[in-house]
Formats: sequence, C-alpha cells, structure tokens
Amino acid sequence: QWSLLPEHYLELILKRPQAFESARVIRQWRSNWPVCLERLLDKFCQKQGYTKGVKEFILVLMLYKGHSAEAIESAVETALSSGAGSSQAVKHILIHRECGRDQSFSALENWQTFPAPDVSIYGQIGGGR
Repeated sequence: QWSLLPEHYLELILKRPQAFESARVIRQWRSNWPVCLERLLDKFCQKQGYTKGVKEFILVLMLYKGHSAEAIESAVETALSSGAGSSQAVKHILIHRECGRDQSFSALENWQTFPAPDVSIYGQIGGGR
C-alpha cells in the first residue's frame, strides 16, 4: 500500500505544472479537498492562464506544511470572497489571522485594474522571418 504525502511532491510539481493533473498524489488529495480549493484553482487559472495559475495554486498548497487545514481553508474562503487573486494574498490573510490581527479584507473599489497585455504581437517583430 502506497502512502503518498503531497508535501513531498509539491516542489517538483511546481517546477513541472503540466504534471499537476496527472500526478497520483494530487489526484488522491484532490478527491478529498474542500470545494474552496477547487474554486481557487479555477480562479487562478482563469486569471493567469493554466500554467501560471497552477503554479500559484501550488504555492497555496505548500502552506499546508506549516499551517492547519482549517486556517488555510478559512484564508482561502476570505481571499475568494474579497476578490484576492494570488497565493500571496492567501498567505497574507493566513499570517495576519495567526498573529491575532483578524481584520476584514475586501477588494479596493477605486483600485484601477488593467487586462493582461497581449504579447503575441512581439512575435511579429522578428525581422521578416
């Protein structure tokens, strides 16, 4: 019987995010993790694209090494409800709560956001290839 600990594989999967969906340890863990993690993964992938989104999500999963599942999942729920879209936001919420500074987090209403730039145009600047 195999007993796979996800923490042992996350750094490797972070380097090869294409292996995320097929990694046995992730498939087993994913069948048991809460819906909020699935929603966070979807949000990251929609916002940043699949590869960057998976990498960002793995950084959240790595928080399980030093924090309780309840604390992480609560921070994820807060990040989702406030519109935060990065692993750093989840980590920030988590650390603030652990320090006893549980404050409300919300999206900044007047904070200007821009769409991701379309860098595909730069492929045409190759000098007539």
